[in-house]
Amino acid sequence: MKRMTPAMLLKALKMFRGFTKAATQYLRDKERLRHLLAKAVSIAQRRGGKLLKDIQLLVRLLKASMSGVYTGLSVRKLVAIVAAILYLISPLDVIPDFIPVVGYVDDAAVIAWVMKSIAEELKDFKMWEEGT
Repeated sequence: MKRMTPAMLLKALKMFRGFTKAATQYLRDKERLRHLLAKAVSIAQRRGGKLLKDIQLLVRLLKASMSGVYTGLSVRKLVAIVAAILYLISPLDVIPDFIPVVGYVDDAAVIAWVMKSIAEELKDFKMWEEGT
């Protein structure tokens, strides 16, 4: 699989930041968020592999946080997760998704970056899930 250049990664992260305002709006509208998460899971299912597992974990975390049953995540981190999901489903990104195989590299990189930035929170959430 093709690797992203540093310039491409910077552009992807800049685009990601642009999704944060929309992410905040999604967090205020649970029905709209539910549709977004369903679309993200559908896209991830078509791509499979690690991306699918990562999206499934993020969706579980978002649902638990939004319902109030899990409280270990700040609003800022919720916004970052939703912004990454918006990047994933957006047809406008650094590498267009219609390019076979390569078109998903930037999507996976943004999701991986968010996963890494909330690694401790994900670890805590997994432990919480196992205990419930």
